[in-house]
Amino acid sequence: MYRAGVILSGCGKKDGTDITEAVMLFLALDRAGVETVCMSIDKDQFEVVNHLEDSTQMSGQKRNMLIESARLARGGIVDLDGVENVDFDILIIPGGKGVLKNLSTFMSEELEFRVNSSVQRIIADSNRSGKPIGAMCGAVVLLAKSLENIANNLKITVTGQSEEGRIAIERTGFNHRDCQEGEVCTDEENMIVTSPALSPDVDLEVVRTTAESMVQALLTLLRKKGGSPLN
Repeated sequence: MYRAGVILSGCGKKDGTDITEAVMLFLALDRAGVETVCMSIDKDQFEVVNHLEDSTQMSGQKRNMLIESARLARGGIVDLDGVENVDFDILIIPGGKGVLKNLSTFMSEELEFRVNSSVQRIIADSNRSGKPIGAMCGAVVLLAKSLENIANNLKITVTGQSEEGRIAIERTGFNHRDCQEGEVCTDEENMIVTSPALSPDVDLEVVRTTAESMVQALLTLLRKKGGSPLN
């Protein structure tokens, strides 16, 4: 059975990992017969958002990414700091506004932002060892920044990204293209699969299709490479 490492950044579209994207991704992996290994960082989120009122809580609330991500993973999650790329066959990062808020300094340093060192390490190590990597929605920006001085001629999609996100991707110098919601962009040379940033009111069916397309594209890359399951 192949194993997918999934990086989570909390639990909630506006301050963590998008729950719908994560669940659809878990379902797609399960249907494909792929074991899921959830990972996160033992660190406080950038902020806590009231999803009912769409407002940032200013009462000094703190929520830990690893603990919040455990909600999505049903408790089955590990600290990313203790993970090596040998622990999985493919790496996937689902989207959500917390991806850039929590896993990088994007909110405070904007275009000069830095990716969390543990996240950058696992992305870079996976790329260097030829493991397929998938990034959904805002995670595409994180991926591009992490591989800025590592990958060559990376091809990714920028569809649906915010203006700041698109500029951040363009500044890496990588090739980018638009694609339709529900589709994915595959870079066979670099073993990278990216998906558009989905609109807030997108149908669940589009999220499901996107997740399934992501998983199938990553598995296709893995099989073309001749990768055998870890267990």
